[in-house]
Amino acid sequence: MPNPSSFPPVYVDEAQQASENLRKALPLVNKHKTPVNPVNYAVWYEYVSGNNQELANVIDNRLSKNEPITAEVTQKLYEKYVLMGMPERLEKTSSGLKIVVDNTLVNITKAESTTDNVLVNLSNSQQELENCDSTEELKNLLGNIISSSQLMTESGNELKQELIQSSEEISKLKKELEAVKKLAETDALTGLLNRGAFNNELTDLCRQTAVESALVMFDLDHFKNINDTFGHLLGDKVIQFFASLLQKHAGEQHLAIRYGGEEMAMIMLDINQREALKIADAIRSSFAKSRLKKKGSKDSIGQVTVSVGLTMLRSTDSPQDLIERADEALYLSKENGRNRISVR
Repeated sequence: MPNPSSFPPVYVDEAQQASENLRKALPLVNKHKTPVNPVNYAVWYEYVSGNNQELANVIDNRLSKNEPITAEVTQKLYEKYVLMGMPERLEKTSSGLKIVVDNTLVNITKAESTTDNVLVNLSNSQQELENCDSTEELKNLLGNIISSSQLMTESGNELKQELIQSSEEISKLKKELEAVKKLAETDALTGLLNRGAFNNELTDLCRQTAVESALVMFDLDHFKNINDTFGHLLGDKVIQFFASLLQKHAGEQHLAIRYGGEEMAMIMLDINQREALKIADAIRSSFAKSRLKKKGSKDSIGQVTVSVGLTMLRSTDSPQDLIERADEALYLSKENGRNRISVR
């Protein structure tokens, strides 16, 4: 089963599928005379898996123009379409934050220096005041004190403006980091949480056994036939449509995840089994009643269904325990005719 896009990449292919991808990828690595290293292998592995459509489009475009796919090209493809440009974005954000911190420290040091000079001047003026015995000297001393006070005020205002600007820059960088984090947790095709985020959420869930929760696994029935009959692009549309149903029923309370390929999941929080079954069956029923059409045509691709496995969180569960029970329930649904829900 191909992996959903995530950062870092997460692969969930079964051994047989991974071996098949290996068989297809290695000849391509050799054909284009690039070293068999992790970067080149990852690019061609993603290409032959059929899961990374953006990467496949770029490679197909280059091949159609007889443009070479060198190690330099695959390195750029790896960074942009496998790592999703994440290292570059993190580097830019880190560099931006360093610049802001450095500038702030410079401005604070400058203000401290000005303050020290002003304090020295005021201290000298105090001593001179004690020995002042003429109006003219007093006038000059007052002028120096006023000038020092103005310099102090100006320095304080400058520092205030610099700190305001630094605060604005830090806010922008914070938003960029939040966007990077969200991208790293989001499946590119569906917009659902990806496998990496799922693992984190499930780990957190198993630490909070006081609250009733459910894990529901969904697997689109006979999905390979859809890809073989109508093509991967329409297959992607089917996945996206089902993902939209998941997101709709998840709302803001529950978590919808693309687990891998055509398999998805939902973590239902603060819910009993009866309510969890009600939501899962509403998703199953709605999908079975949908009649998706071919692009640019009124013809339906026929009924598409989903099998469902549900399990409730137990106090002794590890994440693996929860996944295994949900998978067992899903397997029962497949074995008993598909388009149904089983509970373990």
